[in-house]
Amino acid sequence: MAKKGGRASVTQKGKGVGSTGLTKQKRAESKLKALSQQMEAQLNQFESVMSSLPDFVYHFDLEGRFTYANQSLLDLLEKTREEVVGRNFHDLDYPPELATRLQQQIQEVIKTGRPLKDETPYTSALGARQYEYLFSPLPGKGKVEAVAGVTRDITERVAGEQQLRHSEERFRLLVDGARDYAIFQINLENKIIYWSAGAERNFGWTAEEALGQPGRLIFTPEDRAIKREETEMRIALKEGCASDRRWHIRKDGTRIWVDGVMRRLDDAEGNLRGFAKIARDATEERAAEEDLRRARDELELRVEERTRDLTAINRELERTMAERQMLEKELLEISEREKRRIGEDLHDIICQELTATALFLKSRAKNVEAESPDAAATLEESAQIVNRNVGLARDLARGLQPADLKGAGLKRALHALADQACEKGEMKCHFRAARGVRVTDDTIALHLYRVAQEAVNNAVKHSGAKNLLIVLDKNTENVCVTVEDDGKGFSPRRRSKGLGLHIMRYRANALGGHLKIEKRKRGGMQITCVIPVKQ
Repeated sequence: MAKKGGRASVTQKGKGVGSTGLTKQKRAESKLKALSQQMEAQLNQFESVMSSLPDFVYHFDLEGRFTYANQSLLDLLEKTREEVVGRNFHDLDYPPELATRLQQQIQEVIKTGRPLKDETPYTSALGARQYEYLFSPLPGKGKVEAVAGVTRDITERVAGEQQLRHSEERFRLLVDGARDYAIFQINLENKIIYWSAGAERNFGWTAEEALGQPGRLIFTPEDRAIKREETEMRIALKEGCASDRRWHIRKDGTRIWVDGVMRRLDDAEGNLRGFAKIARDATEERAAEEDLRRARDELELRVEERTRDLTAINRELERTMAERQMLEKELLEISEREKRRIGEDLHDIICQELTATALFLKSRAKNVEAESPDAAATLEESAQIVNRNVGLARDLARGLQPADLKGAGLKRALHALADQACEKGEMKCHFRAARGVRVTDDTIALHLYRVAQEAVNNAVKHSGAKNLLIVLDKNTENVCVTVEDDGKGFSPRRRSKGLGLHIMRYRANALGGHLKIEKRKRGGMQITCVIPVKQ
């Protein structure tokens, strides 16, 4: 029993020990599996992160062979990870020169233990690109155990930098080439931070002398005293720019008249960066402007003096012309009075004497008719001749003594003139007057009648016309009389030997009017006398 029990006890003990060992092993395996899963998850997470990066991430062993490459690099090389890991740059068909340089740089990092940064162009399926790469040592137990690398595509950045360099170069060429313009920049502390070749040429200070100097460097002492440069900066700060047209000073102390402007400079976000000043030497232009202003002032003074002289001369001329016009009117009035007197003498004396003579001759003819019939016939014929001369004298008297011209008298007189023209031959003469036309000025009426009378007499004597028209017209400014005929006409430009046209012009001019002599399109002449009406 005892033995039995003893064996049983041993057996149970053995079974207990074996069971505990298995449990620990299972636990270790479970932990190992969990750790493996955790590491795998971390590796997957790491791989996801590395694959999402646009940069190329990789590392090498001490022989320069790839031990890891992220997906971005694999996509560039168009290879799988298995095709890359364990191979160097030569194996991956890199350009021989580039592969050799990269392998040497990896060995340099392993040897020195220091990172190495470089750039290289590389052509792939993406085209020709520029890359920047960094090789970093991975230390372990006091020595370098591997090399990690990161490569970034910097094509756009390089292109932007190159474009910026070209832009800056163009800017420098533009600014330095504008030697007539002084261009410089001031920072927020009012210090000069840029000084162009044009500024050096205009103001005399070199860039080394001007840089770091305050903006008042070029201002005159009087402008410095009132802090003029600060005023310009405040205006430019508020309004964007400030005009600068004043005297400035050069390095040698001479003064220069500047025509320029100060502008505020903002960055892309609109923040103030400083101020730029652009100035041009306008000293000679200012001197020319001053000379021109003085010349203009002198000219204006001379013009004023000459104007005063001309005004005085004009007044004297107007006075003389007024006196002459008054004298001409008086002469015309005297002439009219003389014509009227002669007409009255013709009518009252000559005509009466001639009429008495004719009666006497007729009476004598009757007395001697019985004794001498021939003598009586001669006396009778003489009486008839005297009577004809009486008619001629009366016509002359009537021409020298026109009818009453007051009110509507001018129209009646012109109508009578037309009738007289018809009596002198086969010519038909008509008179036409505008409705309501009245000439209230006796002097104007008289001269218009005399002009019409002279024109009609000339037409009757010389034109050979069959028709004659007298027209009286008036508007708010002028009154005019026109005589038209359909005769042979004459050239108005030829100098007339007679006095008729001269007298007509004289009468028109004496009243401030004018005489127009024109050929009619259908033959004949048209003579118009235009006289202004007093308002």
